[in-house]
Amino acid sequence: MRILINDFAGHPFPFQLSRELARSGHTVLHTYFSANNTPRGPAERQEDDPGGFSIAALDIGREFKKHSIVSRRFADAAYGKAVSDCVRVFQPDVVLSANMPLDGQKILLQATSASHGKFVFWLQDLLSTGIGFALRMKKLPFSGMVARFYAQRERRLLQESDAIVCIAPAFREKLQQWKIPAARTFVIENWASPREVLPVARDNPWAREHGLDGKFCFLYSGTLGMKHKPELLLELARRFAPNLEVVTVVVAQGAGADWLRTHADVGPESLRLLPFQPYARLSEVLGSADVLVSLLNADCGEFAVPSKTLAYLCAGRPLLMAAPDCNLAAQTIRKAAAGEVVAPETPEALVAAAVKLYQDGAARSTYAANARAYAERTFCIETIAEQFLDIFNFALHGTPQSARRSSAVG
Repeated sequence: MRILINDFAGHPFPFQLSRELARSGHTVLHTYFSANNTPRGPAERQEDDPGGFSIAALDIGREFKKHSIVSRRFADAAYGKAVSDCVRVFQPDVVLSANMPLDGQKILLQATSASHGKFVFWLQDLLSTGIGFALRMKKLPFSGMVARFYAQRERRLLQESDAIVCIAPAFREKLQQWKIPAARTFVIENWASPREVLPVARDNPWAREHGLDGKFCFLYSGTLGMKHKPELLLELARRFAPNLEVVTVVVAQGAGADWLRTHADVGPESLRLLPFQPYARLSEVLGSADVLVSLLNADCGEFAVPSKTLAYLCAGRPLLMAAPDCNLAAQTIRKAAAGEVVAPETPEALVAAAVKLYQDGAARSTYAANARAYAERTFCIETIAEQFLDIFNFALHGTPQSARRSSAVG
């Protein structure tokens, strides 16, 4: 099977899926947007990569202004055209597209159909809901009208897809409300790689390079937008500011990180702001934490699932998350018994849980062990790849491969 996996963001776990599918004998082209500044996965060819695997880092030939509404729309369409060119040359049987802006997704779906391929929409976020949230935060005129336009576009694209992979059961429920046929929707939760993100010693080279040895470290790593409530990280740093043993480290970029740089009123000994780090050093970065922090605004619980929490589990560190109960990441932490989850509405709840973790070393050790154990028993890439292949076969033939095998045996 010829498979094109398009991940606009270039995140680590889609790269892992592409490589595993290629190891299974399929020909896989992995595309991503080279100008999108996000926590990037292993985007260069590795020595042990299978022969049927290739990567295309796509450029649109113009500046990418992520937070400029007008410029961003043109850029998203330009990226859609760039991926569509790959489709016309590569001629995939199946296209799996994730994290793709809706304007670009429309162009890519049309190109896939024109090339007689099947299109699988990998629904990582309810993007139209996120667009509405971002516009409300900016208090822009006509935000409701724009949000409704993109809700209609997202719904139409989902209706036109041959299959849909939802990363959370709540997404599937939303699609049912949109009258998307249940037979074409599947749920595969996101994952991280326990083989790539490993528990390492707290005293490691990255920690020493950044002066974190001998400190108690609360650490946030990943994209930090306004939906992640960066003000909670500032409150955390303020609470522990009198204690020079404790530091809050934020390894992030995005609108929320920019907000922190502007509003931080504590010194670098209490709040350390760092840019994204190379993926090859992620184990050291996460291993430098005594507690790993994840945040999500209450209004975003149903349309966003912070995948950083899954890498946190692999790192074998206790987690502290502020998120609504309906959020899948919060539910996963509770299911894994891997940390503390609090409501995001008030800073006091996060601070109280942080103090508890700071004072209770035994609880931290238990949470850390549970986190790694959950990752090892849950994030099996071979099983995950088989699940995706079943969906691809459904898109191609109307029946998943496993079901066709069962029918043949019967």
